[in-house]
Amino acid sequence: MRMTPARRSAKSADARINVVEQWKKRAPWFKAHADVRREIGARDSGRKLLHVAGLGLALALSATLAKADDSIAQAAKTTNCLAYDQDRARGLETPLSSTCDSISPSMGGLREKLYENGWMLQGGMSAGVTYDLLHPDSSVPQAYTGQRPTYSQAALAVLTYDLSRVGFSKDSQFIMSGEWNESSYLGSGTRGAYVSALAIEQEFFNHQVRIEYGYQTPSNSFYGFTLGTTVASSALGPASSMFYELGVPSVKPAPTFDIRLYTPDMRFYNHFAVTRSMSPQGFQADSQANSSGLDFSVPGARALYMDEVGYRILSAVNQRAFWLRGGALYNTSDYFDYGVGKPTYGNKGFYVAITRQFTQPDQFYTYRGIYADVKVDFADASKNPFSRDVAATLYSLGPFDSRPYDMISIGYTHQWISPKTQQYINLVTTATAITGSNTFSLSYAFHVARGIYWTNSLAYTTQPVLFPSHKAALLLTTGATVVF
Repeated sequence: MRMTPARRSAKSADARINVVEQWKKRAPWFKAHADVRREIGARDSGRKLLHVAGLGLALALSATLAKADDSIAQAAKTTNCLAYDQDRARGLETPLSSTCDSISPSMGGLREKLYENGWMLQGGMSAGVTYDLLHPDSSVPQAYTGQRPTYSQAALAVLTYDLSRVGFSKDSQFIMSGEWNESSYLGSGTRGAYVSALAIEQEFFNHQVRIEYGYQTPSNSFYGFTLGTTVASSALGPASSMFYELGVPSVKPAPTFDIRLYTPDMRFYNHFAVTRSMSPQGFQADSQANSSGLDFSVPGARALYMDEVGYRILSAVNQRAFWLRGGALYNTSDYFDYGVGKPTYGNKGFYVAITRQFTQPDQFYTYRGIYADVKVDFADASKNPFSRDVAATLYSLGPFDSRPYDMISIGYTHQWISPKTQQYINLVTTATAITGSNTFSLSYAFHVARGIYWTNSLAYTTQPVLFPSHKAALLLTTGATVVF
């Protein structure tokens, strides 16, 4: 469930597809249009977009000093939203949002009636645009997000039900969600509506054993992609491509069994899941084969095993947040092997990540403060173009006393291109493969009003595409999220 503008890097998530096939599709055009120059109008539109976003961001930041934002706290005092939150969809590392932070916490009385009968309804909409301010080019086939103005929008509805009312054990929940996405560039998104979750979550032994089974998107439950307290309020930051490369279902759901085991203090845990892999041909092929979101099988996709071990402390009064985790993934599907030039069995990778809260200026909003997040990823160098990456983010939740729900982040990512991928590209194409890429990002999520967030980010990427070598891109992303 992704309710903010896509956090993927400018590079296509389908970069693991046979690079020769990509070159065959693009090479004829480049040969026939070698002298084409970038259109002046594209640059002008980029400047206008920058001016609008810059003016808006300046106004937003100036508002932080002019008006205190306590709208969520006020909703908690005047409505039953904290009780509704107990029935939000479980199993996600980061929830969508609190019902206290929605356009209408009570939904005109509807949410209270649903709550009394065991139901919970939540949803939202988001829209955003990304544009390369340095080297836009509308005269060539689009190769990365923002090369020409790239628009995306999404809508999500989540419905849960307390299954203990119909004979299930205590703390059992039915989860169903539907999503609609639209993107002007299919290299970074999908188009259409689908079921994004259909599952049952159960908890036993005082929440120390948690299982979830059904159709899920495992990328929402592992690793900790989203920084911050909710998906809606998270500022954009560095994003790894490893989960996409290894076939973790990240767009459309897949049949999944998920189990988490905790120690009595709920700090140490082991999280294991077995799921159907995303198509080895990438998320576009997977989405086409699983158009409804409920297809049990996808051609070429076999079992994927995931396991994460970690230690996590949540922020509380006089207690700062800390999260250390490491995980391994093994995919039994056939993936293209750049060392031998054909698909071979399996794909694997592992990761280590740490998130730490350094300051805690507020004992009411205990999550407020400065954080650091560092992730290191490794993937099979013979199967994955991006074989290693490291991402570091410094961010602040509630950066101003008057703005406890805002977020600002500064991030850096370096991706290494595997030597085998480089050798293969240089051998079978006329292009020269890049050796790596650096991305620097700055982002601010502004809480406009209860249930409304406006996020602006700038990301400078030295190599926005895997090949051929491309000039650096400065990507401006601006988008809004509304939660109801």
